[in-house]
Amino acid sequence: MKAFLHAGLVLSLALTITRPVSVMAKGGEEDQTLSARQTEEFHFTWNENITIRGTIWLPPDGATQGNLAALVHGDGPQDRTSGGGYNPLINALLDQGIAVASWDKPGVGESGGSWLDQSMSDRADETRSAIRKLRQRFEDSTIGAIGFSQAGWVLPRLSVEDDLDYLVLIGPAVNWQDQGDYFGTIRMEAEGKSLDKIEEALIRDRANDDIIFNAPTFPNNTADLTEDRWAFIKRNRHEDSTIFIANLTISTLAMWGEVDLNVDASKSAEIYRKFLTVCPHQVVLIPEATHGLLKSTYNYQLVDQWPWQKQIDWYEEGRFAYAEGALDLLTDWLLQQDHREAGQSDICGGSKDIKDIGGSSSSAPGLHASTICSVLCVILVWAPHKAVSSSLLRKKKSSWQGTRAKTIVVDINMLRKEGGCQEQEEVLRLRHVAVLPYTRAVLLLLEEGDQYCNKTNTKS
Repeated sequence: MKAFLHAGLVLSLALTITRPVSVMAKGGEEDQTLSARQTEEFHFTWNENITIRGTIWLPPDGATQGNLAALVHGDGPQDRTSGGGYNPLINALLDQGIAVASWDKPGVGESGGSWLDQSMSDRADETRSAIRKLRQRFEDSTIGAIGFSQAGWVLPRLSVEDDLDYLVLIGPAVNWQDQGDYFGTIRMEAEGKSLDKIEEALIRDRANDDIIFNAPTFPNNTADLTEDRWAFIKRNRHEDSTIFIANLTISTLAMWGEVDLNVDASKSAEIYRKFLTVCPHQVVLIPEATHGLLKSTYNYQLVDQWPWQKQIDWYEEGRFAYAEGALDLLTDWLLQQDHREAGQSDICGGSKDIKDIGGSSSSAPGLHASTICSVLCVILVWAPHKAVSSSLLRKKKSSWQGTRAKTIVVDINMLRKEGGCQEQEEVLRLRHVAVLPYTRAVLLLLEEGDQYCNKTNTKS
């Protein structure tokens, strides 16, 4: 039977040792607790009658950047901190002024229901419910979601209509079956099996899986599988996120560790590069990084494979256990998504190793047809007295008058669909652009200057 990853498990190590920390964590052992952080409890209802409970961690007073990241778990029975494994990441985000929200999976901790009863579509609906609740509390903030591994079948189902400003995917798989093959191949390679033996085993496993998971009722000959887990895999085993990736409408950062033992990072990144067209986006492979973006010295498929010394190292290193540059890239990208800040530029179509990412990688304001791809980018928005808030664009009755723009561009295919232009080349000559449905809109001037534009009321 195919092994399936416990997505994000490298982030789920719980250690029982604790010690007091300051409000501003400095890394290392201080990263392993959140007890001194300012928090708010929150809850929301999913699937009509299931109550899900979680926590919002807030940056130190006065340090907030108006940005909140919601954490979306990978596989397994994860509580809101993934057994403490999220703590260094949460502390690192808080120290950059980014608030963090996370919740217990259904049936875990204080949440009702059962995560094993869910499909990936159910998990996406659960995330939507959480975002709606968070939007009520942080109406004018930039809100995004950071998802781990299995969340690669969850978050791409979301859209701008779900009140999200960005997505971050860490170690996402694309095809469930392919991921299972890769996981099994890596495991068998570690056992010393030859390529021929591995291929024979994969063929045999696929055939066995078809028998087991196509059965109408739970088979009795699966000692290593509970009935709930069998039903969960049966429900989700044909998942493939390619179509959702292609249709994404939310700014997206996709990150993998190059030495990921759970997900085929190179193949997954290649699919994202081919099909991800929303702007801004980045597709990044982190050298010498694991499934959870830790340093390669922590490279195990499962956390329960970690030797005791490695657990001690993790506890002592905290955020410094992450691969070089991984957290810097993540936090910088999150802060760039705060559209309330003037003078920031977005990156579109980035497919880079982390060593290639620097100050020169942002798209230049001057637009050329070669930068269009199939979707154009929102590059820079500037207003004389007040930066344009992304929340303004969500309101059907909002108007955009007298806004002074340097460069704002738009989804070409949607523009054609709405009759705004017939050819891509026309976009380069436009001064005023037809308004798209409010969930797709922010369009307007393509050249620097003092032209003005109006955004009229539009219903989707």
